Amino acid sequence: MSKISFYEAIQKIRDSNIPSIGDEIIFFGNSLDRVLNEDIFAKEDMPLFPVSSMDGYAFKIEYLEYFRQNGLEISQDNPAGSDFIELERYKAIKTFTGSLMPKNSDTLVIVESVEVKDNKIYLRENIQPKQGDWVRQRGDNYRSGEMLLSKGCKITPYEIGLLAELNYAFVRVRQKPKVGILVSGNEIIEVGEQRKHFGQVRNTNQHLLRAMIEKMGGVAVVYKNTHDNLDDIREIFSMMLRECDFIVTTGGMSKGDYDFTQNVILENSEVIFQGVDIKPGKPTIFAIDKNTNKPILGLSGNPNAVATTFYVFGKFIFSKLLQQEEHLKIVNAITQEEIKKKDLRMEFRSCFIKLVSGKYEISFMQKKSNQSAIINNLCGESALAILDKDFIDKNQEIKVILFKEFD
Repeated sequence: MSKISFYEAIQKIRDSNIPSIGDEIIFFGNSLDRVLNEDIFAKEDMPLFPVSSMDGYAFKIEYLEYFRQNGLEISQDNPAGSDFIELERYKAIKTFTGSLMPKNSDTLVIVESVEVKDNKIYLRENIQPKQGDWVRQRGDNYRSGEMLLSKGCKITPYEIGLLAELNYAFVRVRQKPKVGILVSGNEIIEVGEQRKHFGQVRNTNQHLLRAMIEKMGGVAVVYKNTHDNLDDIREIFSMMLRECDFIVTTGGMSKGDYDFTQNVILENSEVIFQGVDIKPGKPTIFAIDKNTNKPILGLSGNPNAVATTFYVFGKFIFSKLLQQEEHLKIVNAITQEEIKKKDLRMEFRSCFIKLVSGKYEISFMQKKSNQSAIINNLCGESALAILDKDFIDKNQEIKVILFKEFD
């Protein structure tokens, strides 16, 4: 199977037949960052009745000329939270922000627009009240039956505020995808484990992927390191397919004698693509298990490549599972130095990024050479520059992925 372009790979994921996961009903206050699985409708008008939008004096516009000539007597106060009160003829009621407008009133004049003398208000010079000024009318926010949140939206603090206002105590959301992580390699040791020889490396990918999966809204399920044993990989792979919605593997994707992971993926899966014309991440495999239709993403073992490819491909698989529309957050940015590359592949190169006078600027100064294993290149104020030309001059505008903005 020949390598395909990055954009072709994304489209193949979008077109793939990945089953969506189930849903559950949870308390709305616990729904932050979850994906809504129902349409939410207003149960009543908001506001239910006209309310004041400022501190001022409620009156009836019909009495405006009388108001100009004689002023209006202040009959009483109307604090927020009070029940309806009734406005008397040729009088005003001091009404505070959020209060129900008094019966028989239709307009508010704010405190800054009047002078108060002997318990009467007088319009200041050049003040021209109009009917309905500073009044939120019934249904201004929304009407009963209006759809306010649509199925598939991600719940942020603002949606939680709206759900509280709507008195939705419980909401239906998509379950969190369970993502199985399989890291293989004889050279891998766990964090805190004593190194026995200098050929061993820490299990960076397991912890990196766990954090990325949780940030994307999933539940990471970590399986033991198989140490490049074909039978162990088969056994664990079968277990992952039973227990998880999505499988991601790292390592064992090359053509070495001990690279068994890709063999296990290929045994019982429909391979959608194997090999993408990008750097890092060329050996990436995306497949669908033939028995369960569950997605499988096979990544190389180098941490920088794992982080980059899981972000640009994994988030689209998440969107399929959660029935969401997805896109990469790509912005234009100005290069601060010339850029050269020797490889013909599209390259995702880590860069420093900053916002200057409303425009993004990027620099590669102090970044290490763009090797797949250098995870520290992705730390700090970093982004991924999309390099699809051999040479890009200084002060040129290029596309950049804001890969740290998982939300």
